[in-house]
Amino acid sequence: TDRLKTLYQEFGGSTSMHGIGGVLTTNPTWKRVMWSVVFLLGVGFSVYQFVLTMADYYSYPVTTVVTLKQENTAIFPAITICNLNQKRKSKMDESLVYATGTLEEVEASPDDAIMKGLLRQDFLDNGDVADHKISDMLIKCLFNKRRCSEVNFTRTDTATCGTCYTFEITDPLLQCVNRPGPQNGLTLEVNIELYEYLPVSIKAGVYVIVHSQDETPFPEDGGILAHPGVVTSIGIRQEITQRLPSPYSNCISANGQSSSQRSLFPNKRYMQNACLKSCLQMAVYESCKCCTVDLPCDYYKMLNVDKTTINANRSLRLCESFEEYLCELTVEDQFLKSELGCGERCPPACDRTTFDTVVSSALWPSDLTSKSFLKTVNGSLVQNMSFTNSNSFERFVQSNFLRLEIFLNSMEFKEFTTQAKYDWNLLLGTVGGLLGLWLGFSLLTAMEIVEVLIDTVIYCTHGRGKQTNTQIE
Repeated sequence: TDRLKTLYQEFGGSTSMHGIGGVLTTNPTWKRVMWSVVFLLGVGFSVYQFVLTMADYYSYPVTTVVTLKQENTAIFPAITICNLNQKRKSKMDESLVYATGTLEEVEASPDDAIMKGLLRQDFLDNGDVADHKISDMLIKCLFNKRRCSEVNFTRTDTATCGTCYTFEITDPLLQCVNRPGPQNGLTLEVNIELYEYLPVSIKAGVYVIVHSQDETPFPEDGGILAHPGVVTSIGIRQEITQRLPSPYSNCISANGQSSSQRSLFPNKRYMQNACLKSCLQMAVYESCKCCTVDLPCDYYKMLNVDKTTINANRSLRLCESFEEYLCELTVEDQFLKSELGCGERCPPACDRTTFDTVVSSALWPSDLTSKSFLKTVNGSLVQNMSFTNSNSFERFVQSNFLRLEIFLNSMEFKEFTTQAKYDWNLLLGTVGGLLGLWLGFSLLTAMEIVEVLIDTVIYCTHGRGKQTNTQIE
């Protein structure tokens, strides 16, 4: 026992661990008690902060790093334009045109809103014939100093804005731009066909949505309003967001394979917005046995049926009656209150590209260019219209035509990247730092403790055995 005591006293006098020397050396009792209390407090605080550090580590925290990058070339985004009038008046039934006009002549009330909602089905019944055609709307198209036409636009059906048209360049060699500025972007001159507007349309112009080429546009969730009689200039800067996947977040990869929610939208990359809208539509159908007309209602996707197994085209009924309308409102209220579980089934995407826009406008066409624009228009769309004088034609142009200039205002782009707060280097440094703060503990100190433990084991297994044999002799 004396030898073991001497071993520990030697350890206390030589160890680099703070405080332990005052406990194990031959100090007076009150000093050993004092150092014991201080040492135990240091151990307690070390254990406490170690537990907090490990709890923080296993919560998988992240930090967001914002980086400004620049490339020599950039892929031009997709541009979707939607006429604020869904259907052409000349292609609609006279009874429907009269009904929509009558609704606008009275003060708005809940009953009027319900009636307008019921008229949406009549809009759909007219089919594609009543849609605004890109061939009629598009007067001029230039992209990166090259001519483009309606063949570069694809039709995109939306429930809230009707038929929209998306400008996309599929050729990888042509879809890139290498300079900022309006001359290297997309220039469109558009006829909104105000003379075809229904009385129910309270705004005139187009919605412009800037989005990635593999994303579905949602004009109802935000877009840029461009009205006739002006040139609307839209400067674009790309922003890329990259999130860490599980366990650092619940985000979903681009293909959306881990999402439990079926998508009702075209098979493009996963979008949280599209997932939430799909969840809402399925909840409406489950509760009301009909579909809201504001969202897609594909029979095969809604019921998860393979289309190849059914010969005939089938569709689901849209909500039409007053009771169904109230049911739809109830489900939407539950959706807004997060009572449908859509948020859990539709986490954000891990990688997403968005576009920050700067919008400005000016009157267009100017007096100097009105004559040349007059020749362009007279040769195409309004050749059958008669104008009493030049002023009436100018008013017609100001009410029907607009110009869009969409371009990259910089080749720089922002990248938002989430990174793990802890890696092994930082974790070891944090743990080592708190042990060093409270106990003066380091890796070498750990080796000292290992050494004294080995000496203790040797003494217990060999030294005590020798002492016993000596006593027997």
